[in-house]
Amino acid sequence: MNKIRHLEKLVKERCHAGNLQLEEAVSLFHRLFSTGTNHPPSILTINLLFKSIAKTKHPSRFTTLLGLFNRLRRTRDTGVSLTIQTFGLVLDCCCRMGRVDLGFCVLGQSLREGCGVDTMMFGSLIRGLCTGKQMRDAAKVLAKMPLLGCAPNLIIYNTLMDGCCRNGNTRMGLELFRLMSKEGSCFKPDVITYGTLIRGFCREGKIAVATKMFEEMVAEGVMPSVNCCNILIDGLCKNGDVIAAQKVFEQMPSFGVVADLYTYNSLIDGLCKSADVIAAQKVFEEMSVHGVVADLYTYNSFIDGLCKNGDIIAAQKVFEEMSIYGVIADLYTYNSLINGLCSHGDTNSAFRMFDKMVAEGLGPNVITYSILIHSLCSQGNMNSALKMFEEMIAKRVVPDVYT
Repeated sequence: MNKIRHLEKLVKERCHAGNLQLEEAVSLFHRLFSTGTNHPPSILTINLLFKSIAKTKHPSRFTTLLGLFNRLRRTRDTGVSLTIQTFGLVLDCCCRMGRVDLGFCVLGQSLREGCGVDTMMFGSLIRGLCTGKQMRDAAKVLAKMPLLGCAPNLIIYNTLMDGCCRNGNTRMGLELFRLMSKEGSCFKPDVITYGTLIRGFCREGKIAVATKMFEEMVAEGVMPSVNCCNILIDGLCKNGDVIAAQKVFEQMPSFGVVADLYTYNSLIDGLCKSADVIAAQKVFEEMSVHGVVADLYTYNSFIDGLCKNGDIIAAQKVFEEMSIYGVIADLYTYNSLINGLCSHGDTNSAFRMFDKMVAEGLGPNVITYSILIHSLCSQGNMNSALKMFEEMIAKRVVPDVYT
């Protein structure tokens, strides 16, 4: 008895440590059933071990857990009675490994063994079906929940709505939303619900509907999160409505929301694409004042915007600033600068930038070569353009129509 309790204590300690690896977990499982005593391990200990196995990053964690579960079921003389938590953990693993069919089998086993079912099980099945783009089946599972004594909760609805929107079916998502919003409903849409729909509408290019949904959310007293604001700002910027995006950005403090890197990146990229580099520079400077550190995407958007606006000197200064702050330029950065220099008529500087790029270990792509070849041709330097084209072919870079 003391031996099995000591081992269970070890299992709990290792699980709570947060660094349990799959191999050790499997070894502990087998040790629990080979103590040489007649006392079986607690199902609570096994459930904890199963939960820890599912949390590991090992690629075969789910199949391993399923194998250990099957061993428990096959070995009837272990004296261990499975619980609804056991079946729930295994069902979730089946769904996460893309085998929702097995998940339904586990659900049936839980019912047959008198353990019942719970809302979390149905949540796993619905999430798995949504991942597999089986939206009709997911909706059927939602409809059957009350028949098995499980009332859908807000998480279930949000999961199904997210699946609908991710799979291009915002219409179904909106129907679910209206169902939730009906008077007498047990729960009301939250910021995740609204954010899911706003993202879905933005993806489909229905920016006006997304904006209306955002306004409805605020009117209903649901305060937007930074993620929700970011979704709409990014959608508005990509749709070319930077003015509306700036208005949302300016409203954020009134919502108690602090802009993050994603907010600034979306706005800077949108302003640059709208050729308003002056406003983009103000936002760029503002993010630094607020302690938000620019990343490669920020610099690339700003540099590209400056280059396309003809301000190559400012673009080069920002490029130099990148290295000072430890941000390493990529191919996109160099292509933007090379294109800017060529458009400015400074082909020599463009080639120096090209040489610097190669020295940094970045291989030019078809865009790089096309920019330089086009520039050389524009200057009537056909021999150099032909040499560049031959170099491109030699390096197995496939030319495109522009080249």
